[in-house]
Amino acid sequence: MKNFKKLAVVLLAVVMVVSVFAACDIKITPEQKLMGAWRDSTGTMGFEFLEDGACKVTLVNVTIPIINYTYDGTIENAAYTVSKDDAGSHHVTVIYSILSKSITKDYIFNVDGNVLTLTDTDDGTVTTFLAY
Repeated sequence: MKNFKKLAVVLLAVVMVVSVFAACDIKITPEQKLMGAWRDSTGTMGFEFLEDGACKVTLVNVTIPIINYTYDGTIENAAYTVSKDDAGSHHVTVIYSILSKSITKDYIFNVDGNVLTLTDTDDGTVTTFLAY
């Protein structure tokens, strides 16, 4: 009986150690890191990426160059997709409409803790966002 108790304790300890190492091996994908609300340091632009591919885009007194219109507000019905290019960079493509004009923006993104960096693939502009 004494040996059985020792064996049970050893087995329980092994199971606990394996469980701890298995939990540490959980990988968070770039797509999962992107989820949440982000705002740039000037407070003029923000994104909220939701699990279902929906997105909210907030613009504060921003001129939209494609249509030369100054917009102030939140676009609730935006959408996004995430992809990876041949070089290994992760892209987020955001699609939204202002005044019936569809706008598609593609960014290379990187998330490091609570910092999101978006690089516009059209002009190379880099914008840093903080989680909020």
